[in-house]
Order: sequence, then structure tokens, then C-alpha cells
Amino acid sequence: MRPHDREAIPDAAARTAVRLSGLADGTVVCGAVDESELERVEEEFLCASGERWGGAWRGVPVAALLDRSDVDVDPEATHVRVAADGYAVCVPVRTALDAVLAVERAGEPLPPARRPRFVASVDAGRTVRGVRELEFLRLGPDEDPQEHEELGY
Repeated sequence: MRPHDREAIPDAAARTAVRLSGLADGTVVCGAVDESELERVEEEFLCASGERWGGAWRGVPVAALLDRSDVDVDPEATHVRVAADGYAVCVPVRTALDAVLAVERAGEPLPPARRPRFVASVDAGRTVRGVRELEFLRLGPDEDPQEHEELGY
């Protein structure tokens, strides 16, 4: 493990908790899901950090999260703001529904600071590691989703 991946985390499950907000309500702990709920996807992308990430990822499908009885999402939502500490992207709901919140890569658990990672078919730098919130938004046709982003560059 590289030094920047190490964190003193007393409760790893707390680091995988993803809060749903905006036009949604609920909290999902990705580290507490059953193995059978994880889906395998193949994606490769260039991270905003400059590192290339790819291969087989396993995670909780975002669409499956929204089907849970303890989660409520307004069907009027058009976009999802995927946020971590100091970083956020805003993607169409359809993109989010096709994504997974990955907890593994290449058969190995992701380091706690990078878990879960939003993995989707998106442009470079638009995946998010250490996801903490999925904020569901209703944007009008004249609203720019990028105004809801925090890219740090």
C-alpha cells in the first residue's frame, strides 16, 4: 500500500457509506452488501490524478441501490452529482444508473480512501474515488451540469 493510501480509519464500513440527497433519501453502506449483490464491469480510464486505472471492477450497481426499500428517489431527477471530499462530477441519471460503486479492482479490495469508486463509461477525470454522496438533481434544459461540479483543477 502506498503511503498516500493509508488512513487511520477506525470503522471501514463508515468509509463506504454513501448518502443519497437532493431528490433522493437514504444511506447505503457499500462494504456491508452481500457478495451476490456485487457486479463485475470492465472499464479503463485516465484519472484526474494522471494515473491510468482499468481492468475488472466489482461493485454495487447504482441502479440496484435505487431499488432498495430504504431508498427513495424522485422520478423527476435528471442528473446525479457524485461527490467525494473536495471533488464532484455531475452526470445524467442514465449514466449513473449504468455505473457501479466499486469496492474491488482486479480481485483486490480498494484501499479505504478510494472506496467506493464511481465507475462508469465517462470521460477521463469524471470518475470519483471515495464517493460519499449521490445528490439527485432536476436540471432544466438551460442549466449546465458543470456548474454543479467541483473538479479541483
